Amino acid sequence: MLLGGCAIGTDTPVHAFDFDVRDDSPGVEVMDYQYGASRLPGVRPPADALAHDQVPQQTDVDGAMRRGDFLYVKWRIQSTGKVYEDRVDLRSRLPSNLDHCRIHFAIDGRQLYVYLISPEKVTGLCPDDPGEAYKRTAPYKQILITYCFKKITQIYPN
Repeated sequence: MLLGGCAIGTDTPVHAFDFDVRDDSPGVEVMDYQYGASRLPGVRPPADALAHDQVPQQTDVDGAMRRGDFLYVKWRIQSTGKVYEDRVDLRSRLPSNLDHCRIHFAIDGRQLYVYLISPEKVTGLCPDDPGEAYKRTAPYKQILITYCFKKITQIYPN
């Protein structure tokens, strides 16, 4: 699925990667994550945090960074202790132009959801009209509150 609406393209697009399971995915603990092969701080947990089971439960990386070919997330459901992981191939899911877009993920139980948040402004989505992405998935209220005036597209699962 190719998506448009993400400004001008470069070899190193200015875009963002973020998540916050405390607000978006209550009852879930992220154990590991990685957005692409970049070595930028925040696109994967620091090695010492990973080694000591102290993986950050949120990140927000914004700037010129390599396009991520994949997103890997490993998480635990706190109430059951069950562990899940998913690796999403992003190559065909992201638009050719990522400038000023944001890749955001949230978790609902055993399902990982990945969203593309475009810089394109929209109206009528705050907060009572949650938009198509949220009509198909669990109501992630914090994502909606934070990005309600932006075009949000669910890119995984599809």
